[in-house]
Amino acid sequence: MTPNLQIELRRFISSNVVSKLNKFYFENDALLIKGIDVSIGTVLMGLYNKAEESGFYKEIVSLIEDNSNFYQEVDFTSGRILSVDDCYRLEGNVLLKEIFTNKKGRISEMISNEVGIKSETAREILNFSALLVISYLKNNIQLLDSLKLLLEEQKRDILNSIQPGIKIILGFSSYETVEDKNQNIGRSIFTLFGHNFFSF
Repeated sequence: MTPNLQIELRRFISSNVVSKLNKFYFENDALLIKGIDVSIGTVLMGLYNKAEESGFYKEIVSLIEDNSNFYQEVDFTSGRILSVDDCYRLEGNVLLKEIFTNKKGRISEMISNEVGIKSETAREILNFSALLVISYLKNNIQLLDSLKLLLEEQKRDILNSIQPGIKIILGFSSYETVEDKNQNIGRSIFTLFGHNFFSF
């Protein structure tokens, strides 16, 4: 069965994880959850942008060691993060530099602005989200061969979870996900006036 990457990754963000993260950041829980969700989508689209770089996915997954603190704290079978400390501050930063190169700072600042959380929080949950995404892929290594196709299939839903300013930094147009709605409006008008409306 083809996994929905966002749904699979969201299940790790329990109320317990949010509570533990908020020991560091003191944000509104709902905004923190939204920030993590946006960050996960942002990392996934960052990976989508790297799809044409030969061997990139295997290379970035290899940056996570089996004995890394974060990786050992994730129970992939039950979909739980067992412990939350600040190890991701350093471990995640390495991954983000590979995925976003020089855009990392601009992206985290845009997450801060558009979600309504502190700049520091945005930086750190982006690190956290990068580690979660890449750790998930490391644990599901068989997905790497089809990751480009998976991201292509799920691109619209992922982009819909990201604010316009972030999409633009990632290289997507802010109106890219409106296309289906416009087509639906067209179909509604077509149906409203009847199929013979355009017949001559």
